Amino acid sequence: MLRRNCETFHDDVWLVDSTPVECSRSRQTAKRSDLAGWATYGHCASQLTVLWGLRLHLICTPSSLPIAAALTGVKDDERTTATAMIDDAPALKRPGQILRADKGTGP
Repeated sequence: MLRRNCETFHDDVWLVDSTPVECSRSRQTAKRSDLAGWATYGHCASQLTVLWGLRLHLICTPSSLPIAAALTGVKDDERTTATAMIDDAPALKRPGQILRADKGTGP
């Protein structure tokens, strides 16, 4: 409710992006972790590495006001997740709303 009272919430353009969140470097830790089964192995092109972890997805205004956030497995498609984030929150569906994103990598 607080974000809806912010002036920038009503901007016509929102930004969508995601970043990997490494959860472990040790295979033993990955096996014992409570995140096992949720976190996944995936390739991170920006860091030129393979990691075990999650992906943080954000929708925010150009002035950095967070609109929505989600955590998924590293391999989950950014476009699919952004669409689901909007679909799961009817208050975020607005006529004429523009979502801007980079090309994304997908699975």
